[in-house]
Amino acid sequence: MSAKQRSKPEPYRGPLTPQTAAIGIKAAKENAKRLLDDAQLLLDERRFPSACALAALSIEEVCKPALIRKLLIAESPEQVRKGWQLFASHHDKAAPWLVPSVIASQPETYEDFVEHFMRTRDPILLDSLKQLSIYLGCYGACHWAAPIEVIEREQTDAVISSARILILSSQLSELDSAAGLVLWQTHMKGCFSVGYVTANNMIVQFFPKAHSEGLLKDSRIPPSVAFDFMSTALVLSDGEAAEQELMYGIPHL
Repeated sequence: MSAKQRSKPEPYRGPLTPQTAAIGIKAAKENAKRLLDDAQLLLDERRFPSACALAALSIEEVCKPALIRKLLIAESPEQVRKGWQLFASHHDKAAPWLVPSVIASQPETYEDFVEHFMRTRDPILLDSLKQLSIYLGCYGACHWAAPIEVIEREQTDAVISSARILILSSQLSELDSAAGLVLWQTHMKGCFSVGYVTANNMIVQFFPKAHSEGLLKDSRIPPSVAFDFMSTALVLSDGEAAEQELMYGIPHL
């Protein structure tokens, strides 16, 4: 074994169980909160580039539970491979980061929300802000872009505000426990790759079941997990299936 191989941990790329998924979801949410807290400390010290970078990382972390839930319902080696590929992708983790701004536009229906989100989603923007916050770059006609000159209060406030909203609506709950994830795995079987609206409908139906199992006090979606499961619906969705839903109507469940 080479020195390089010894120094780099071997990533796990197999299937998840409800028990291992519960550990991962809890760790991701706690890490997202830690990164946001550190970003706020740096913002208070006017260290805008570093604060922006950590806030972007906190968004990536708070989006990981949705990807873990997707992995948990993988039913083939190919789906497991695809799930880990998404988990490792910075762009896929950041895809839902504009959800708060889409919600602020007050779409009248979930279909309206999906259509607006598909038009405005820009995961590359968040990754670009993160890169610009950390690294010196050279662009255009040999223009050097130092983070301290590029990232200012305005950009930092926007990313931190988004991270705070996402984390506040992605709190740990009994739905993240092994028992909650057993129910999730059973209820969402066959939904690894579906359309946006189908994924949403299945998730809406999941909450009354969680209530009947004693995992929730109410059968409605708690605000404290609203983004968590909205982002899960987006992660479960397949672009082609979503387009067919919008063009030809929503499948009857």
